[in-house]
Amino acid sequence: MDDTIKTKRSTIMTTIFCSVYLLLIIFYHHIDKYLTGSLFIVLTLLIPIAFITIVVYEIKGIIQIIVNRKKISLKFCLPTIICTLTLLYSIFSPYKLDSEGLESEVEFRACYEGTQNQAYIKFRHDKSFELNWTGVFGYNEWWTGTWKKVGDTLMLKYNTKKVVQLGDTILIANGYLNPIGRSVDTAKFRRPMFYLGYCRHEN
Repeated sequence: MDDTIKTKRSTIMTTIFCSVYLLLIIFYHHIDKYLTGSLFIVLTLLIPIAFITIVVYEIKGIIQIIVNRKKISLKFCLPTIICTLTLLYSIFSPYKLDSEGLESEVEFRACYEGTQNQAYIKFRHDKSFELNWTGVFGYNEWWTGTWKKVGDTLMLKYNTKKVVQLGDTILIANGYLNPIGRSVDTAKFRRPMFYLGYCRHEN
């Protein structure tokens, strides 16, 4: 096969893999938040697959550049350059694009840290909230809805089932979210679990 055609094909393939990888990591917040089932699994698995493929192309490209260093050109190096820039951005860049930036700004947040699980809840300026609970063995669940604050009391309206640890009526006191609604299982969850602010990673 002609070297020009091989270089063009390699450029197209690396561009496709790098573009797919970048789109997936940039929009992963919404993928994680809104997608479930096989589609979520496929898109999540594509991230490491695309990353490994890019690394392979990068190594292969570097070897080809070394072997053909006496007759290389910008076009010949372009696939390797694309892979290099993609890897540098995804691994080292402190200014990564994130689709969460499309969401309304967070007004305040709270976190729960357990020994085998963790959750955070974000209350946004547009009066929407999202709660993400993760744990061992790949547990990952989202709740969304709207919120209203009257004094120190929060009232939540869920889009799906209620979170039994929080319920729908919460008193903000002493730096914690204190569930006071009837839907909370107070016998099982006797103390406030969520504290205000970012997760401290103490467990």
